[in-house]
Amino acid sequence: MEFYSIDGELKIKKIEPSNEKDLWLLHYLTCDSDVYGSESKPGHLWNLETETFLNLHYLQHGELYGSPFAIYLNDNPIGFLDVSGILQTPNSSYVDLSYALIREARGHGYMQRSLSAVSDCLFINKVYGLDFCECFISPYNPKSSKVAISSGFSRNIRREDELIKEDGSFCLHCYTKKR
Repeated sequence: MEFYSIDGELKIKKIEPSNEKDLWLLHYLTCDSDVYGSESKPGHLWNLETETFLNLHYLQHGELYGSPFAIYLNDNPIGFLDVSGILQTPNSSYVDLSYALIREARGHGYMQRSLSAVSDCLFINKVYGLDFCECFISPYNPKSSKVAISSGFSRNIRREDELIKEDGSFCLHCYTKKR
């Protein structure tokens, strides 16, 4: 599978079900209680091991949207970045981005560089016609919020209000980056 360069040492590639390094990454992140959670605390992402390969159509197209990616530092997988399919409202089109790094790679700016580069690339491609990219982040994950902000995203409280259920649940912060 083709690598997309972020910068000299950092690159992304679509996750492949037959790639041992990609499988290791998904397992490692799913076992990380900060990512997937545990019985005593909620995580911030879904079970990457079981849900990444539910739909393999992303392997048949070369687009950035609609694909889960492994982030590599040189030849080592260090993170996960999922770009949703293009979503539509009556007035806009957008993608959702979700991400996680292995514990050892956190705090080095890798996710900020990856998130910035991928979101900028999505906007540059006029064919996609995106108005914004968004990330939903748990209020209990301030480091992820900091990554989003340093990547050009800003908190969108209006968007959060649209997603709150009648009982007041669904407390996620929404960060958007506009074209």
